[in-house]
Amino acid sequence: MATSSKSTSIRKAQVPVSCYFCKGQEIKWKCEDCNVRMCNSCKITVHQGLQSVQEHDVVSIQDISQFSSSSQTVTSVVISSVFNSYTTTLPAVHKRKISDIATNKDGEILFIEHRDHKIQVLSHTGEVKTVLDSSPMKLFAIHVNKDNEVVVGLREPGPPFPVHNFSVRQIITFSGDYNRRETIEFDKKGNKLFNYAFCIRTDSRNIVYIIDIFDNDSNGRIVAVDRNGRLKFIYDGQKDTETFQPNGITITPSDNIVVSDYYNKALHVINSKGDLLGLQFIFKDLGINDPYSLCFDSEGYLLIGCGKRNNEDCGKIHVVKMVDSLV
Repeated sequence: MATSSKSTSIRKAQVPVSCYFCKGQEIKWKCEDCNVRMCNSCKITVHQGLQSVQEHDVVSIQDISQFSSSSQTVTSVVISSVFNSYTTTLPAVHKRKISDIATNKDGEILFIEHRDHKIQVLSHTGEVKTVLDSSPMKLFAIHVNKDNEVVVGLREPGPPFPVHNFSVRQIITFSGDYNRRETIEFDKKGNKLFNYAFCIRTDSRNIVYIIDIFDNDSNGRIVAVDRNGRLKFIYDGQKDTETFQPNGITITPSDNIVVSDYYNKALHVINSKGDLLGLQFIFKDLGINDPYSLCFDSEGYLLIGCGKRNNEDCGKIHVVKMVDSLV
């Protein structure tokens, strides 16, 4: 009897969790917003038909299991090797003071000049034209997402700090032909999501990651929101590093986020849920000083743009390979 009772208990424990809606089929999906698990059929016929959940984050149970079973140990090695380091031999050009640049699918360069209110485009022929004027509001960050939409940061005229209740701090998405699509500014409680959107990037799901600066010393945080303005997470560095000055940000093919920390001369790698995966102090380990801008090249190398030191004439670009598990 004891054996039979134990076997029955084991069999009950092994019964798969059933679908929240139909109660019958094995679950395949979870809605992170509703916190419900569902089968393939109900995901399509029931959940997607609910008007309030059109933009909810639905993930596969397999992905959740893989994430839960993976090690959460934070690695101190982000860069596996330094491929090259170089400085430009081109003369510096000071006719324009550029705040941010991006490229669209046509290979054109979009740029914003410092404290300006125009998006300008540099064509293949060298022609510069204005494609959007936000006057009197000022633009200060620009990004082109995977759908060729243009995402910009915008604020009111005047000094950026301190931020007041009447301050306007927005992230706006425009179509490829510069028609406004979405504006993000407040959370569900009416609080400002951003102070100063210094840099913007998006991942494969068009989740928006913003370097949000909140004082003149460039202290900041990473704010992640979906395109409807729902807050995904806030990452403000580690307790061991009291000061966090994020300056550059880029996204890996697996949607991990790489952030350059100027003050600590470090690289942080976090996943799409805001969990820290890796933290390496690259000046101490590799001699890479003042990390500023980040991007991946076409061959998968991470490029780290660094500022120039007092005794140097030019900044440097370091070409490095990241650890495969973080890419």
